[in-house]
Parts: sequence; C-alpha cells; structure tokens
Amino acid sequence: MAPQMFGLVDGAASPGKIEALLEQSGSAFVSVYEGLPEEQAGAASLFLVRIDNPMASWAHELDQIDLHSPCLVLIWSDVELSDLAAHLRAFLFADIGDGMTAMVRYFDPRNTGAVFRVWGEQLRNMFMAPIEQLKYRGRSEQWFTVSNRSEEAGRVSRSVVVRFDQQDIDALTAHTEPDHLMASLTDLGYIDEARPYRERFLDFEPRYQRALDWGLVETRDRLAYCDFAYRYGDGFDREASIRDALDARRRNAESFENAMHRVPARVWRALKRARQAEGRAVASQDATHEKDAVWR
Repeated sequence: MAPQMFGLVDGAASPGKIEALLEQSGSAFVSVYEGLPEEQAGAASLFLVRIDNPMASWAHELDQIDLHSPCLVLIWSDVELSDLAAHLRAFLFADIGDGMTAMVRYFDPRNTGAVFRVWGEQLRNMFMAPIEQLKYRGRSEQWFTVSNRSEEAGRVSRSVVVRFDQQDIDALTAHTEPDHLMASLTDLGYIDEARPYRERFLDFEPRYQRALDWGLVETRDRLAYCDFAYRYGDGFDREASIRDALDARRRNAESFENAMHRVPARVWRALKRARQAEGRAVASQDATHEKDAVWR
C-alpha cells in the first residue's frame, strides 16, 4: 500500500485564503500548533492536511498560493494524521542558550533545506523516520526531494531536544535574511507583490549579492544598499563617485548611508532622471505591445 500524501501548510503565508481553502477541501486537517500557545494564531497556524487527490481543484489552488507565497511542504507517510502532527510538533522548538527557545521554521519551504543542514544527519534522520519522502519548492521553480535514510523507519517522536549554538543561529539568520529584506522592500513599494515569488527573488538577489560584495556586514546597510539599487537602478554603484564612496566606507568601516551622504547631490539627480526616463521608455514599450495585440 502506497504511503499517504500530506501537505504541511504555513497558514501565516496567506491567512485569509489558506484556512478557508482547507475547510472547503473536505479533507481531514489539523493544526500542528494544537496544545501550544501558538495555536492562538488561528488562521495563521501551521496545518497538516491529507491530500487524497493531488489533482483536486483545492490542491491546485494551494499549489498556486505556494508559488506566490511559499507555504507548502509535501510529505508521504504511513503514519496517521494525528500521529504525524504530533511528530512534527516535537521538532518545532530549539534551545538557543541562556534559557531561551526559538521556533524552528523548518516548515517554511524557503528554510527547509537550510534547517536540515543545521540539524545534521542524526536529527534529520529522526525527523524523517516516519516520513518516506518530503518535497519542498521554496524560492525555486523545481521541487527538491528528501528521502528517508533513517535506520528507525516508522518511529514517531513526541519529544525531541533540539539545540542550536551560535554558529547554527548565524547560519540560519544568514539564510533567511534575503527573504526578510525583500519583504521590507515590498512593503516600501519597490517590489511588485503580485508577481510570483521566484520572479521577485531573482530580481532582488543580484542587488543583495552586490551588497555582500561591497562588504556590507550590517543588515541595515544591506537593506539600505538594496533600497538605493531599486530607487536609482541596480547599476547605480558603477558611477565613479559612488564607487569611491563605497571603497572609502569599506576602509573606514562606516555606515552605508553615511558614505552616500558624501556623494554630490547632482549625481543623485542625474541617476534619478535616468531612472525616470527608463521607466517612461518601458511604459511606452508596454503600451505599444498592447496596441499591437489589439490590432492582431
């Protein structure tokens, strides 16, 4: 008998849609947060749902939500829904030292691979024990597959001790930072939230990488750099005075914004005019294509 297919769904990615979709599906689902204070999140909770028919309209709609707001991890298991939820619940929190705990967002498909790497083989095998196969997409167009390599196949864990040292925390922070900065820039209106997540990330990532290449180590500096790259164009740092200011900033270890204050105002005005002209050219091209489409 083939293992049952489940969806592990982060309701927080789209609280207004996901819970309602699961309720309309007719499929059995539970909150993985059941019995935890996090259960108060309601529609923004973490859900585990049976997927009896992957071709069902609700499953297709969930797939489309995931492409826009990554929220879905697919799981194949012989374990019953409630037992699998209990197993997943056992891995939700980690001891991060100084008597503090933090939620491990392994269920966010943008983070799943990174969390597995930080967990290491032993903990990963414990997690995968009752899971035959797991798939996630996250920032990618393609599905990544994780197969069960555990020697304790079928074992359900109800209590697990997960500990992260500072190196683990730093690795996960570095992995998740681009998504957080992209969300901030979306809120500022620089990124069109209507586009699929993959498109938005591919547009954002080169700017973020340039911030790293310039040696910007503070999150606020990397955010500020990306902000400027959207405002003035992703090649704004090729202008000589800006490049000189960034080289000086690296030597003096000053903030990005302080370095940019030394760039003459005329440079920013010229870049802004060029950016506006580029925007008008794109708008005109789009309008021409629309007119051509009407007359075809």
